Amino acid sequence: MERMKTVSLCMIVKDEEKYLERCLNSVKDLVDEMIIVDTGSKDRTLSIAEKFGAIVKHYAWDDHFSNAKNYSLQFASKHWILLMDGDDEFCSEDKEKFIELINNSQKDGHYFKTLSFAGEKPGRDTVSNLNLRLLRNNQRYKFVGAIHEQIARVDGKIDYRNFSTENIRVFHYGYLNQVAVEKNKRNRNIAIIEKELKEDPGNKFHLFNLGNEYYAMGEKEKALSLYDEAYNHLDFHVGFAPKLVIRRIMCLEELGRHGEALAEIEKGMTHFPNFTDLEFIRGWIHFTDGRYTLAIDRFKRCLELGEPPIQLEFLNGAGTFRPYQALGEIYYKFEDYEKALICFENSLKLNPNARHILYRIAKIFNKMYEEKKIVSYKIAQYFHLHHGPSLLCIADILMQEGLYDLAQGYLEKAGEMVEDHHEINFIMGKNLFYQKRFDEALERLERVNANHPQYGESLKKKFIIHLIRNDREVSSVLGKLKEIGDDFGYRVCLQLYSIAQGENKAILSEEDDPAQCLGITMEILEDLLKVRAFVLFEKLLNVLNYIHSDQVLLALAKLYYHHGFKGMAAREVLRSIQELSAIDRTGVEILYDGYQGH
Repeated sequence: MERMKTVSLCMIVKDEEKYLERCLNSVKDLVDEMIIVDTGSKDRTLSIAEKFGAIVKHYAWDDHFSNAKNYSLQFASKHWILLMDGDDEFCSEDKEKFIELINNSQKDGHYFKTLSFAGEKPGRDTVSNLNLRLLRNNQRYKFVGAIHEQIARVDGKIDYRNFSTENIRVFHYGYLNQVAVEKNKRNRNIAIIEKELKEDPGNKFHLFNLGNEYYAMGEKEKALSLYDEAYNHLDFHVGFAPKLVIRRIMCLEELGRHGEALAEIEKGMTHFPNFTDLEFIRGWIHFTDGRYTLAIDRFKRCLELGEPPIQLEFLNGAGTFRPYQALGEIYYKFEDYEKALICFENSLKLNPNARHILYRIAKIFNKMYEEKKIVSYKIAQYFHLHHGPSLLCIADILMQEGLYDLAQGYLEKAGEMVEDHHEINFIMGKNLFYQKRFDEALERLERVNANHPQYGESLKKKFIIHLIRNDREVSSVLGKLKEIGDDFGYRVCLQLYSIAQGENKAILSEEDDPAQCLGITMEILEDLLKVRAFVLFEKLLNVLNYIHSDQVLLALAKLYYHHGFKGMAAREVLRSIQELSAIDRTGVEILYDGYQGH
């Protein structure tokens, strides 16, 4: 479709070199000019903007997003203004919808769906919000508010009937854990919102947004307190009301206050009967509490409801792929593999980029078929076999199932197609390691460049090989771990080396992050189990005495359980209860499973 109306892109940015090029590439064929207002970048942001021919303006940051955004608007010269952030990406599948909209719209503005990625990487944890993205350039509007800015008429006579919501998607990467930490977004936002609250105490919108910041930082009790304050005497017709309702319920659920969460879901559904997301959370609470029949009923109800109205949607896929995946997990748990497979496949059809579902499907095939070549064949049918990254993914899935010899063939084919030889060498080295072909594994791992993201992991694999062999190269690998600044990895490995040598010298201390230490330790212990180095494994279990956490025995129990040692797992859970007073739901399930029939 031909674009008949012109568009100005307006952005405010600071230190966006990591994502800006992707953002601008995603909209370059939709806009006629790019206006980028920089608030003090010290990286390559400006050079990237100039490469795209952007009009770059500078603005002295004053802790006020609306001021900076309004400054950008004054330079726009086209019919429409597209509003984006530097860490956004316009969904390529929705470009035709966008062109049709600007050609024919009679409105003054349009809200698009922003899919924000959270957690460690894009795709797994995604939430949906509506944001004003398209504004008619008629000089009648401005933004107000220091943060989470809202649109307003210059003359104060705004009529929201001149605005509409569109099912056009923009992906937002700014709240991935690493990005938020790098930019110190949370502390910045909190300072601005608290300043706003001093000027307008009790403002429910500001209280809600402040709660969101503490929620994202993991301070759920503080977040809930702020949500409660905003919820008191709430007008359920205001735009943020459904988001407040669901975030407050999510807080209660994550704090383990399931009874209260269920009661609040019931109330929420009276105000928003089509809010499928609430039904999904209700199903998830029942699933978590082991009330599987109730959970199945709720997840099926989600599928009946379908996706909620766009104004309500928060959990992307609550009426489509999420309930299918949850049903798959329940059926898998009860070994109804045929039903589980149907549900996982339905989830995958509705969310084709969800590669993690294929790992669950592979587990089912591995349970269903004694002949493992059939497992390999079945998984391969989900992929394009003349695409190097697809071959790597198949190999990784097979490796997760312990089918290392079958994975080897896919890796060798991928090596002929994938340009990143360091990635191939790392995965190939890892696969050879699990086959106990240690000489070949070392040869591959040695080829991984020190600048490659997997270099640290390759060093850990080499460390384990040399530890098993009890040779002198251990010290060399430890030195390299220290050189690359992997302090936790180095210290954990040094502690393990000390124990292996019979020295039992304390390297780790109470000041070390116990969760991080335990995570690295369990990865290494699991690798020893996978290569059946049982004697060394038993010796190194002494490392748990040096990790100052009440979760050590539970972590060991889960490791045993994952590898089929159910009786040993149950005994470790009992020790955890008796010695450390630590137990969780997984521990209870391990006890039940481990002692059935005894």
